Amino acid sequence: MDTNKLYPVGRALAGSLFLVSGINKILGFSFVLGWMNGAGLPAAGVLLVLTILLEVGGGLALITGFQARYAALALALFLVPVTLVFHGFWHADAAEVQNQLNHFLKNVAILGGMLVLFGAEQQRHAQRRQQDALVLPRGRTA
Repeated sequence: MDTNKLYPVGRALAGSLFLVSGINKILGFSFVLGWMNGAGLPAAGVLLVLTILLEVGGGLALITGFQARYAALALALFLVPVTLVFHGFWHADAAEVQNQLNHFLKNVAILGGMLVLFGAEQQRHAQRRQQDALVLPRGRTA
C-alpha cells in the first residue's frame, strides 16, 4: 500500500477537526465567550478571536498542505494550555472527573498527532529542498 497517498488524506482529516471547531466557535461565539469568562481567562474576547483564527487558519493549512508544518506546530503548542485550563480532571468534581479525563486524553492524543504531522512535514520540506538543490545549475546553491 502506498502510504504517500494516505498521508495527505490523514493530514486533511486532522485539519478538519480544527476547522469545524473554529467554525462552531464562530457560530456559538457568545456561548463560548461566556464559557471562557467562566474559566477566569483574562481578555477572553481577544483570546477567543485568536483561537478562532488559529483553528480555522490552522485547519485550512492542514487540509490544503500549505505551510502545514507551521500549522501543526502552532496547533500543538495551542493544545497545551487549552488542555490544562479547560480539561483539568484533577480539580473536577466527582461527577465530572471521567468526562474531563476523557477530554484531557483526547487532546493529548491530538497533540501527539500534531507533533507527528510537524515531524513528517519537516521531513517532507527537507526532502523538497534537497531535490531542489539537485536541480539547480552547477555552481548555484539554494
